[in-house]
Amino acid sequence: MSKNNDNHRQDALIGRRASRPLASQDEGALSRRSLLSWLGTAAGLALTADLLAACGAEATSARLRSNSVSSGTTGPAGAISFSPSPIEGTIYDQWWGNTVDPQDVTQILASWKLKISGLVENPVTLSFAELLQLPRQDQTTDFHCVEGWSVLDVPWNGVHMDPIIDLVRPKADATHLTFRCVSDVYTESLPLAIAREPRSMLAYGIGGKSLPLKHGFPLRMIVPRFYGYKNTKWVKEIEFTNEAIVGYWERHGYSDDAPVKAARLRPGKY
Repeated sequence: MSKNNDNHRQDALIGRRASRPLASQDEGALSRRSLLSWLGTAAGLALTADLLAACGAEATSARLRSNSVSSGTTGPAGAISFSPSPIEGTIYDQWWGNTVDPQDVTQILASWKLKISGLVENPVTLSFAELLQLPRQDQTTDFHCVEGWSVLDVPWNGVHMDPIIDLVRPKADATHLTFRCVSDVYTESLPLAIAREPRSMLAYGIGGKSLPLKHGFPLRMIVPRFYGYKNTKWVKEIEFTNEAIVGYWERHGYSDDAPVKAARLRPGKY
């Protein structure tokens, strides 16, 4: 994997202006105004009403709001004030943007939904707004690349896998999760037991601000004790299967078993 230090100004796509708190929205629903502000109106994305509706600006169903907050969470995403992440003069200065699949935020938001299917009793498709209504997990963990570099103390915001797994109710023969990504270039697979570990999560933010596009907006998998190539970016679909699939990087020679070497792991940060 070659280093792709993407110097394109992602803040030109996503913007820099902070949003008003989402907590003021009725029932925690994500309104058109708050979503536009969260993405950064200064970016000039020209998001239409139809596009925003496709993002799921409707009120969230009661079935999602009924999920309890699991250990390590701090409540629904509506309690956090999101705004676009700057990528200069911050933690991103030390973070390579490795990708072979450039993305466009407008195209992503025009059709993005999280489909969860496969060997489950209750397949669901979640809008971005519905995803934000699941219990939020905040954690500060390290990010390690197989190339040898690390980014320490990344303050992730997102959703632990347990509420999603409990929502869809995996069948007895489900053993793995397959992740598929926007534009279908990347695929990856994780054992169900790994996905349930305390710090395995789907991240949509860092430090209370949205993920930069090149780091996985709107959603990426985080498994801190695995190398970055197993931390799939731009997730759009999770399929429960009874076996591991061969992921993108594994097809290019990387190991399916990708634990970070013990010497690189810091206590409490994985």
